[in-house]
Amino acid sequence: MFKYENAADLRGLVNVLTAFRAACLAEPVTSGLPARLVPDGYRIVTRAVHMWGKEDGSFPDTAILSKTGDEDGDVAGGYPIIDFMLPSAKLPDGACSISWKRRWTQDYPDGASRLSLDMAASLPARVSYYLDATLLSKPNDIFAIADSYSDLTNWRTACRGDMLCRFDVNARFDQQGVDVTITSWGEMKK
Repeated sequence: MFKYENAADLRGLVNVLTAFRAACLAEPVTSGLPARLVPDGYRIVTRAVHMWGKEDGSFPDTAILSKTGDEDGDVAGGYPIIDFMLPSAKLPDGACSISWKRRWTQDYPDGASRLSLDMAASLPARVSYYLDATLLSKPNDIFAIADSYSDLTNWRTACRGDMLCRFDVNARFDQQGVDVTITSWGEMKK
């Protein structure tokens, strides 16, 4: 699933977008989907195990694809986290999101000054291109040099064959690094 090196640049972002398409857009969320998609070196854990390190039954209808099995370990390592809410009585279609936080210094000593503006300014074009998506929210009209850039954008794209699905991209690029969460909201109602 992760074709490129997981780095704080376009390679890492393309990995996240590709994983989002496979996990959240290509087919409906089912209880068997996480096992079919688990990337090499990743494991499947529940949200309770990922957050607290032990199963307490608090999140039974969840599956997280995690590199380390631990939220803090995944964030510290800069690994993408694929989070599934499996179908249940309360959420019949399930839900899916991907989060990725990575520090510039893991890959580039001077990344904050060189990459944060580029990643922020080109994010909508890259999301549109790699997910064949249409922006629904108002785009930023201007980018000024700053210490941090953040945006929440709403999108639609083809999913599950011939349907349209809606998703959000919540992104922050600052002096520390990349912080992106893409959340699928499922099929758009007509």
